[in-house]
Amino acid sequence: MTTRLLLVGGFLGAGKTTLLLKAAQHLTNQGYRVGVVTNDQAEDLVDTAMVRQYNIPVMEVAGGCFCCLFPDLLASVERLQESVHPDIILAEPVGSCTDLISTVFRPLQAYYPAQFRVAPLTVLADPFRDPKSFPEEVGYIHEKQLAEANLIVVSKKDLLDEKTTQAHLQTLQRRYPAGQVLTLSAQTGEGLQEWLEICLQQPSDIKQVLEMNYETYAQGEAHLAWLNAKGQVSSPVPFSPSTWMSSVFQMIEQECQKRGAAVAHVKMHVSAEEQILKVSLTQLGGQVSWDLGPTDEKTAQAYFILNARVSTTPETLEALVSLVLTQVGAQMGIHLEMTNLACFSPLPPRPIYRLLSV
Repeated sequence: MTTRLLLVGGFLGAGKTTLLLKAAQHLTNQGYRVGVVTNDQAEDLVDTAMVRQYNIPVMEVAGGCFCCLFPDLLASVERLQESVHPDIILAEPVGSCTDLISTVFRPLQAYYPAQFRVAPLTVLADPFRDPKSFPEEVGYIHEKQLAEANLIVVSKKDLLDEKTTQAHLQTLQRRYPAGQVLTLSAQTGEGLQEWLEICLQQPSDIKQVLEMNYETYAQGEAHLAWLNAKGQVSSPVPFSPSTWMSSVFQMIEQECQKRGAAVAHVKMHVSAEEQILKVSLTQLGGQVSWDLGPTDEKTAQAYFILNARVSTTPETLEALVSLVLTQVGAQMGIHLEMTNLACFSPLPPRPIYRLLSV
């Protein structure tokens, strides 16, 4: 069985999961069988919970990036092939991952040419992201992600006027002439069909070799602290999960600003009785974005998953999030029970394969 494999990369908070969800729904409506593979440095992912919410078959590769867990990626794809026989598998590498052509695309072409047809590598470019707000090594990762893209897609078009959109397109095309530059909005669907047509009809271009300094790459990842938390909140008096989430995000942003810690992405998924909520923040000073919610409904108990990626130390991030959850809970009379918490900086990337040619 040959499956079309479509990878969408890009920096943290660029909108990869939102785009994959919209693409999966669009393709399903067109009659395609679709599966999704999510990826992160640890378990308990908001992204996986979101995909499951829409009843889309999903596998999760956790504990490292696709390049370092290539056998796990392959196993996840094969499980989807066995269970749902997908025509197309959409995959989202972790937001600090780059060098995908050498570590994922060429190995697939070299060792599994009959099993997969790999679509052009899409990398999302968030027009509101300023890489200079992070340490230089983090900016290096952002730069290399765009440099290796077959398709550079300016995301969040619905938030831009036409003049600003064209300026972004022209700048990116000038800086990265090897890639084709497009724009779309995952929220409204504008530009989605055009992008998918390219991905379904064209092959990936794996000839270009990306020059990578893996020491700088590792330093960039080490500058970002990762936190994944899972738990439940409850109260004898019904409370608004939306209000609780808004308060948590407001205080996280305030505490990050106090510490000069740049936010890469903070996102939370909450389930409570009949309501599902999801909110995210992709930079200090930016507005929170609700993919699901907010609502006025109240509940006595809710379950949450919180993922935070912030430019600070793991110790600082863990203390910051613990402080926020405790104080917001105390202010609202809400009891917090944490069932899982992982906070760390990613280990240096060590790809299983790095092929410079096929």
